[in-house]
Amino acid sequence: MRRLWSRMVKMTAFAGVMAASLTQVAQADPYTPYRGEDGIYHYDWFHQSFLEFEGDIQDAQDDERSLLVKFDQKGCIYCEKMALEIFAEPAINDYLRAHYLVVQLDLFGNRDVTDLDGSTMPENKLAQKWGVIFTPTIYFVKEQGEAQTLPEAAIAQMPGAFGKLTFMGMLKWVHEGHAEQGEPFQKYLNNHMADIREALKAARAG
Repeated sequence: MRRLWSRMVKMTAFAGVMAASLTQVAQADPYTPYRGEDGIYHYDWFHQSFLEFEGDIQDAQDDERSLLVKFDQKGCIYCEKMALEIFAEPAINDYLRAHYLVVQLDLFGNRDVTDLDGSTMPENKLAQKWGVIFTPTIYFVKEQGEAQTLPEAAIAQMPGAFGKLTFMGMLKWVHEGHAEQGEPFQKYLNNHMADIREALKAARAG
């Protein structure tokens, strides 16, 4: 009940901001990020999260999507690579928007975040709790289960900025259920490398 009330309060607080930004979001290019006042690159289609991960997982499930939680930081060249090259790749961008809710966190941020055990703390303290020491660090989640922290619920974790083929393969491996079926990621990637490469090329041409 407390979490429901918290989400309702945050929803009210966000309502004005969301209403003011609707026109900008509607007109934004989904393939082009912008640098925020925090010095980090963002996309307008990133999930407008209340930063309560139980709710984010449920939101993703309700929309038949998976959840992607990503830690970035100002001045991180690898975070910029992810934003400007990987997430901007048409096939990856389209797949993310269709199949994932993306929640972005700041390694040194101070927004309050609620983990799956109900504990609330600033982003920077949460990063310490999870042992995040490198950015980007990305978690892929499909359900909470009995997990008490988001990393425990994650099907996979990606530390660093990997290439387009690997990242696209990870997105598909997680969302399409190959991880739950027990297929090792490297085996999946090797078996589907040619198809993934063609999908990236086709999306660019389109």
